[in-house]
Amino acid sequence: MTLPEFLDAIRLRWKIFLTAFLGCVGLGVILGLVQPTGYVSTVRLLVSAQGTTTATSYENLQVESGRADTYVALLTSEVVAQRVVDDLGLAKSARELSTGVNATIVPQTTVIDVEVTGDSPEQARLLADTLAREFVEYSAALETPTGSDDQRVRTTVVSSASPPIRQMPAPVNFGLLGAFAGLVAGATAVWVRSRTDPLVRIPSDAAAASGLPVLGSVPSGGAGSTANTESYRSLRTRLLTAERREGTGGQVWQVTSPDPRCDTAGVVALLGRTLTAGGSRVLIVDADLRGAHLDETYGLGPGLAEVLTGVARVDHVVQRIDNGLLDALSAGIDTDDSIDLLPTSAMAELVDALRADYAFVVIGTPAVAPVSDAAAVSRYTDGVLVVVTEGTTRRRDLNRAVECLHTVGARLMGVVVRTNRKGPRRGKDGAQKSDETSTSTKHRR
Repeated sequence: MTLPEFLDAIRLRWKIFLTAFLGCVGLGVILGLVQPTGYVSTVRLLVSAQGTTTATSYENLQVESGRADTYVALLTSEVVAQRVVDDLGLAKSARELSTGVNATIVPQTTVIDVEVTGDSPEQARLLADTLAREFVEYSAALETPTGSDDQRVRTTVVSSASPPIRQMPAPVNFGLLGAFAGLVAGATAVWVRSRTDPLVRIPSDAAAASGLPVLGSVPSGGAGSTANTESYRSLRTRLLTAERREGTGGQVWQVTSPDPRCDTAGVVALLGRTLTAGGSRVLIVDADLRGAHLDETYGLGPGLAEVLTGVARVDHVVQRIDNGLLDALSAGIDTDDSIDLLPTSAMAELVDALRADYAFVVIGTPAVAPVSDAAAVSRYTDGVLVVVTEGTTRRRDLNRAVECLHTVGARLMGVVVRTNRKGPRRGKDGAQKSDETSTSTKHRR
């Protein structure tokens, strides 16, 4: 999943992302508020070189600075903390005590500020003073003369433990940590949901389930909408730049779907109309002999079934519509014997004849899943477009449809994703009807 695809997934599943994010932020704030309150007392130590020496002032300063750096690490070590625990007879361990000690060097000096945290003001002050005293004794035992002279580095207490300051919990810091964790948790939740969702929600879902490229996304708006016009122009460009099969004549493309709920008739009609933009003659064919759809859209009569059975000639049943460049061949009479008509020599001869008369032929077929008509027609076409509907098509059905078409040797060009931005309506039979179908039907009435 690429970054743009992942961002699309987040936009689609923003509620999941927001819930995980706010949950982690809230948890972080709560943890910050329930943290126990502590008290901090500060004691100040001075590291200095004492005794007679032949070293220069600069050399002495270097020695003192080096010792101060070393002492910062020793002050927060468990060794010094254990001395404090033993001296005061504390119940806590040296490790627990050392985590509440923080030592820092005052810039440009050899002064060390030591902050010690306690559970109460009295304890914080007592721990700070005891730690300072124990460290002075400990460091004195470690020190030896710095050279051939009697100079030694000493640690002295400059100021005893300061009045304790109440250390408030930091809900903001915990909240920021929660926000970071929320981003990770939200992104993970969206990714998991994207992988486990049984439906195609975004174009990347269709690509993952089918293993095919997404040729384009077409909204469910009417034919006159700007979004639809631009979407089908982009789809036309992708088809025209695709590799062509060897041979002469026009291009024949098939449009099908994984299940009957996808509106392929609307895609066939609008794609056919878009292909005429360059002045090319285009024919759209309804090969769904079991339930004609172009008849509903354009009010046509006899069609493909009559041609294949020899009852009518193709030039007698083809209807010219719109700008004179777009023709339509309806399915004709409904029949349950379409599987006996489509994979025949008559169908092959018809397609060859249509190639000679048209620059583009777009054939709409039934869904792959319930019947084998789509697989039968695919052998005569130059490419197959699989139409899916966001929020309706199941990934499993799409995968099975692609496998079925691959089995019969169909040349799969890619997937066309039909969005539900305006919400497709359903006919009496429960199948989705496009806005194009509804508009055309109303106009003819």
